[in-house]
Amino acid sequence: MKKRQFTIQILSLLLFIFSFHASGRAQIIHEVFLPNTDHELNVYRTFGEEPGKTIMIIGGIQGDEPGGYLTADLYADIHLKKGNLIVVPRANFYSILLNRRDGLTGDMNRKFGENGNIKKSLDEEVVVVLKHLIAESDLLLNLHEGSGFYSPVWINNGENPNRYGQSIIYDAEVYPLPDDQGSINLGGLARNIIKKANSQIENERYYFRPNNHDTISDKTIHPEQRLSATYYALTQAHIPAFGVETSKTINNLETKISLHKLIINTFMEQLGIVLDSPGLNLKKPELDYLLIKINDGPSYAMPHGSTLKIEPGDEVLVTDIIANYKRGMVADIDGLGNRNDTHIPFRISKDTKVIVRKDSEEFGWVALDTGVMDAAPIEVAANVEPSAIKAEELVINVNDTLQTLSAGATLHIEKDSRLILKGIRTNLPHLDSEVIINFKGFAPPKSVNDGNDVDYPIYTSQDLWSRYSVNKKGKLYPVIAIYNDETIGEFWVELTNN
Repeated sequence: MKKRQFTIQILSLLLFIFSFHASGRAQIIHEVFLPNTDHELNVYRTFGEEPGKTIMIIGGIQGDEPGGYLTADLYADIHLKKGNLIVVPRANFYSILLNRRDGLTGDMNRKFGENGNIKKSLDEEVVVVLKHLIAESDLLLNLHEGSGFYSPVWINNGENPNRYGQSIIYDAEVYPLPDDQGSINLGGLARNIIKKANSQIENERYYFRPNNHDTISDKTIHPEQRLSATYYALTQAHIPAFGVETSKTINNLETKISLHKLIINTFMEQLGIVLDSPGLNLKKPELDYLLIKINDGPSYAMPHGSTLKIEPGDEVLVTDIIANYKRGMVADIDGLGNRNDTHIPFRISKDTKVIVRKDSEEFGWVALDTGVMDAAPIEVAANVEPSAIKAEELVINVNDTLQTLSAGATLHIEKDSRLILKGIRTNLPHLDSEVIINFKGFAPPKSVNDGNDVDYPIYTSQDLWSRYSVNKKGKLYPVIAIYNDETIGEFWVELTNN
């Protein structure tokens, strides 16, 4: 087997530390988890010039609530005079890219049970990281957008006890800590914050209200919240935790972000965290250029709307996106891969585009010109016999590192690894995307199993059926490349215990 690392290897994973000049203590630590996936998780720890309390801010745990993740963005790399922040602007990047509430395996904010779900997934890997960060914090704010306007009494269909908008949600009025360690007065803290914040809101319609879900009670009408991040933070980490909900009824995004900022800043003041207040930056995203590498050559800087001429079969790798924003951006090679193709190599056989998005919004593109008409590969494919095409290499993401495996070779990995099949290389590059890659012994979580396992995470310690392994020993598994129902190549994955 030959290995090739196509991007920076990160194993949970310190990307950089940037220190301010102030006192020697102030710094920002940026960590990246699950790189080379649609679930890439960026975490920012900001330490102030003076020590103090730590607030954790989560945005984007549900991907159709931009007010939350765009507000968290503003706190990701600011300077603190006192105290600390842990900021996760886009907890569920997968759902943000699709602009929908649920992630790959449902609502991420319903995966914080004390013991977690039995079935592992990339969503739950994110949750494990969030739980560790919560344990480092003194208070949690989970930023959301809720429906309508919360009211403790029924007013109308859009303003009643079942609505969440313009409220601060908590799980108990007072929560008694174990071992006679006192209690957390969540209701009192929420009312105090709301009183201070509302005094700065001109439009009374946008006033916040305290919303006690009383989740710890057997009589709660919100038992599902026992699987939420705030409930976990309160009952397991024993810190005050709140869901901050602006209303989806408010159409102006800038207004929602300003309201979120007001609540965050008021909580910071309450905990003695002093910061240089973040600005409100909602400028339209603009692509300066993409850095694109062809084969093993140098990178080309390609501005928005430009065309890069390549040869059919050339390997294209987007190494960086240079724009007026630093976060939430992905490059998507149209017709190949998934939503986030940054740092993933693809062989291009026909004209296509690299589409650039900020979150779910498209804002730039670069054309890839092979000189081959769109219909040509389809016509050629119809005339190719399966015997004429051979699988040569398999591209695999192994625990966040991209590797290639030659046909017939064996990948040796530990039994508790995570694999993602990313693509195939054949002797006829224009047919690469027509090939099905089937990991024998794995069934992806989709309604119709067509045998193609590309881009589905495989947790080798739990997802594989041993009866499909060699001699049914659960150790050596075949990965089959299929074209027009014929096998065109085999690869092997061997599980080891060390």
